Amino acid sequence: MKKLDDASVFIIMHQLLHLSKYQAMKGMEDVGLKPSQAGVLFVLNCEGKLSQRELAEKIGITPPSMTVALRKLEDQGYIVKEPDKEDQRIIRILLSDKGKECIEELKGIMESMEELLFQGISPEEKMFFRRLILEMRKNLLKSKDFKDMDMRTIIEKTGSPMKHNF
Repeated sequence: MKKLDDASVFIIMHQLLHLSKYQAMKGMEDVGLKPSQAGVLFVLNCEGKLSQRELAEKIGITPPSMTVALRKLEDQGYIVKEPDKEDQRIIRILLSDKGKECIEELKGIMESMEELLFQGISPEEKMFFRRLILEMRKNLLKSKDFKDMDMRTIIEKTGSPMKHNF
């Protein structure tokens, strides 16, 4: 019988994804968020004010799913909405002060996860690993199977359960 450590890299990466997702979900529960909601906050933190449509495209979910997520985040006080200065029909979403504080908590959760994940791995190995997985992602995205697809389409086609975690 083969040992699990002898499994293909794909299977090991799949297991790593599930293990880290489980760990992240436990950490998110502490701040009352689901991982996908935390993703919304991180995108807003990086991008600033976005419309609901822009945010949905960047996260890779449908606008109706984004509506549900934003309602919950607004109810928790993590985001605020304001009319666009140039087009009053567009509502811009941005982080509230409470949302910015939550981002700091989430960064702490991610740092703890990375410490656990990278135990016994040198900083050089960590940087090399990052370079490798970025290159792997680039290789997949430029393959003919992903031609003209954005992340939302890819997530929809793979049936990711994250799109329902709002």
